[in-house]
Amino acid sequence: MLTPARLRELVGFAAVARHLSFARAAAEVGCTPSVLSRRIASLERTVGGPVFLRSTRQVSLTALGEALLADYGAVESALGGLNAGLASQHAEPAGRVRLHLPATYGRRRVAPLLAGLLERHPRIQLDVVFDDGYADLVAERVDVAVRIGRLSDSRLVARGLPPIRRLLCASPRYLDRAPPLQRPEDLAGHRCLSFAPLQSGALWTLQRGRLKRPVRVQPVLATNNADALREAVIGGAGIALLADFVIGAELDAGDLVEVLPQWRVPQPTVQMVWVAGADRAPRVRAVIDYLGERLAQPRPGDADAQVAAG
Repeated sequence: MLTPARLRELVGFAAVARHLSFARAAAEVGCTPSVLSRRIASLERTVGGPVFLRSTRQVSLTALGEALLADYGAVESALGGLNAGLASQHAEPAGRVRLHLPATYGRRRVAPLLAGLLERHPRIQLDVVFDDGYADLVAERVDVAVRIGRLSDSRLVARGLPPIRRLLCASPRYLDRAPPLQRPEDLAGHRCLSFAPLQSGALWTLQRGRLKRPVRVQPVLATNNADALREAVIGGAGIALLADFVIGAELDAGDLVEVLPQWRVPQPTVQMVWVAGADRAPRVRAVIDYLGERLAQPRPGDADAQVAAG
């Protein structure tokens, strides 16, 4: 049974999991570190094992603690909704929110939305990092992050965003002088360019209905910068696999064309993530709701928006 005492223990546990510090967690929940330690000890007796590994220098979650935190995410979200309902409807979210965004996706998809976010919530301040690495949200004190690909961290709560559509593209200049390209296997005879951070690397898997064709290419150019890769493709260097939000405008203008359009590649999932319970803060909830609403809307110039409009 979720008694008031058990709820206090769980709230304290979630605070320690976020801060990985009993002192900071105690300050958040409004008790002393010794009282919080007793609450955690009581919780550990209930669940049948330790939820934290503690040393003189650091605190970390055990496997049992990670499982408990994942299960408690739903309770935390419910508490956040309850707190929001009890709060004044006229209270304006305020404070600093730290965002961690994939570099190119963040610049092209999220950056154009930040002015509107700040206009809607003028008392919020944003600290935004554009980086393709996966930040540790707890260690780096990140409030909200956008992740591309599968989510593996059980401490995080996720909100799905529209997937990325990637497609093969080349410039008319390149195709005019290149060998015929009618089947995925023909890519082996073409100059291909690669976006280095892709997990699939130089192995491109194309799909048409139930048919799948994995093709291993030998890139003449590999880079971790999608904008540089786009410029090389426009210049006629070869064929690349790029995201819709990177090349939508160039496709519309005719500077690039889609090749093998009847074939598709897997669509990476995109998720907005945060540590369980972080969305209880009105400033964080405001950012999550605004970006979630706006990122779900197609943007002019994106290849996927053009397909939908057609």
